[in-house]
Amino acid sequence: MVAERIPALKKTDAEEGTSPRRKGGKLLWIVFVLFAIVMIVLFFRSSLSRISSVQVTGTVHLSADEVLKAAGVREGESFFFPSAKELERRIETLKAVQSVKVDKRFPGKVEIAVKEYAEVAVELDTSGKTRIVLSNGLSVPASGALPDKPILTGWKEGDERRNALCRALEGLPESLLRDLSQIAPDPSTAYPDRIRIYTRSRFEVVTTVERLPEKAALLSEIVENREPGRVVLLEADTYQPFSAQNAPSSGDS
Repeated sequence: MVAERIPALKKTDAEEGTSPRRKGGKLLWIVFVLFAIVMIVLFFRSSLSRISSVQVTGTVHLSADEVLKAAGVREGESFFFPSAKELERRIETLKAVQSVKVDKRFPGKVEIAVKEYAEVAVELDTSGKTRIVLSNGLSVPASGALPDKPILTGWKEGDERRNALCRALEGLPESLLRDLSQIAPDPSTAYPDRIRIYTRSRFEVVTTVERLPEKAALLSEIVENREPGRVVLLEADTYQPFSAQNAPSSGDS
């Protein structure tokens, strides 16, 4: 007797380890991912992902265009790239910039706050034009009224002692800095960084670039409370009024 062949039964979803619910969830996840990708593409192609305005503040000797050129940003460009930190790094390559803060505000607003090096002195260039000297030693063209700062004479731009002097001047009290009228190098064998200072209050001061910050308080006290004279601020500090230097000796008659 020939055994009857029984057709094999099709495995159910449960036997295959899947269920209609699981298949539906996987399909829904694929649809969601595709939808998210489409939305992201549309967003980055829309105006919402673009810079709508750029504001630059704090510039004195730099123009807003110079800052924007260094940053490499313009209205209509990507808001998200490059990052704020990268923009700050680019702007800090400008020699007049001491620090910068970039703030991105969605949607589309970029705010750039620049802090330039402080003005500490004035000098004449080789062509006789007046330039303003910043605390990092950078010399920039003067525009408008000149600041009430000392004039540097006899210095070469790029001289490290000149740059050190500019850094020292930044730390002086503003009242003392305004009183300094002229600063010139006066090196000696013992003091290669010696300087000679003339003040608007008619004092002559001899000190060094290195000692100037630590002697500032004493110098302020002298010029504010003594009659004009010669002040030496080196290893030993001395003060002699000009009236004593010009006074006739006891033997004169």
